[in-house]
Amino acid sequence: NALDILTLACLTGIVPHAFRDESSRTNGAELTGIARWLMEAGEIDRALPLFRRAVDSGLRDDLLFRTLWDIAKLERKHDNHEAARSIWTDLSESKNPYRVKALSELAKHAEHSEKNYAKALEFTRNALSFEPSLELERREQRLKKKSR
Repeated sequence: NALDILTLACLTGIVPHAFRDESSRTNGAELTGIARWLMEAGEIDRALPLFRRAVDSGLRDDLLFRTLWDIAKLERKHDNHEAARSIWTDLSESKNPYRVKALSELAKHAEHSEKNYAKALEFTRNALSFEPSLELERREQRLKKKSR
């Protein structure tokens, strides 16, 4: 317990500085952590550039995929659908934990924004081939009807 209290006391002096001066950060993992915290706090305009800097600084694959996913999420919130779609496309083309989610987002985009039901159906079937789910199966059935 004493060590925990000492650690917290030390962190109180370090953490505020880290959030005040993000420009001094060069470690990609550190940048991603701060950006994720800012994103959760609703500070999207501060989080997005940090996520981009983290990607540019080089990240190990698992952190890179999650960071790209977060960037796409923020781009969509900023109504920059083309940037989000580009990232989803990249994530959908390689083996990673966000592949199925990216294909699902591409299907939604094709269905709702482009009204391209055949393309949405293709993305949905591709996602199903990697990870079957009830939600994707329902989307497939709905898109089959729409694409006729």
